[in-house]
Amino acid sequence: MRRAVLVGSLAVTAVALAKPPETHELPKWGDWVGEYTGKLAWSSCTAEGEGSATLAVDASDGQVAIDLTPAGGSLEPITLLEDNGAWIGQHGDVSVHLAHPRPDTLDLAIDLDSGCQVRSSLKRASTGIASCDRLAGWARIEQRCTKLTKPPLENQSRLAHQRATWLAAKGDARTKLAAQCDARAQKVELELVDAGCAPNPDPTIGLRAAECTALRVSASKLSRCRNLPPDVEIALEQEASGLVSAAQSADSAVLHEVETECRALRARIVAASQQSGCIP
Repeated sequence: MRRAVLVGSLAVTAVALAKPPETHELPKWGDWVGEYTGKLAWSSCTAEGEGSATLAVDASDGQVAIDLTPAGGSLEPITLLEDNGAWIGQHGDVSVHLAHPRPDTLDLAIDLDSGCQVRSSLKRASTGIASCDRLAGWARIEQRCTKLTKPPLENQSRLAHQRATWLAAKGDARTKLAAQCDARAQKVELELVDAGCAPNPDPTIGLRAAECTALRVSASKLSRCRNLPPDVEIALEQEASGLVSAAQSADSAVLHEVETECRALRARIVAASQQSGCIP
């Protein structure tokens, strides 16, 4: 999503060609969560919502969601799933797609079965220090993690006071703060991974926990089955969320057991959907 800028100078071009290609790390959950503000463009809608809004992306106990309620138009919170560096979600006749083209920028696409569309490029308030913004994001996730067995590593009030320091920092002081924030953010991230409130940074975890990945996909479709009793839907979604979180932090010794439970729960979800007349 990032665009390279071509420079007309032959000298600059030669230097650029001599450099190794850059590798860009995908945004982490700490880069995504927060409150985003921007104008909303509605099209082909019988009743339009707000012209602008502040929408929150949050992660609670390993589950990410965006609250579309402030946008109006009868929109509601929607649970999200990662999709090749982006996020997608669906609730009833509403589907949503989120992209992260630049730091602190959220491209939002909402589509309704009726043909109504909402588009926006939203902005998250930034300190100008990416690692400190990421730390604030991880701290926000930490605040919503109910699985922690120890006190949180970060304090929201303390971070609010530090924000002024981050904004005012320049030169060497800014570089030092960036390194400090990065170290603190990594500690919070690892704490949340261990608790099952954030994804495992191991890129092979999805391959090693294929049954739980399939369970997550099946659980995300439960909201589309309108004939399924709400209490059954909630119970299945919560159980699935717990197992998927467990798979994220499980080591090789227990992962097989967790996958067995994921396979069994997915079978129950498929059966419940079919009994309610829905396609799982």
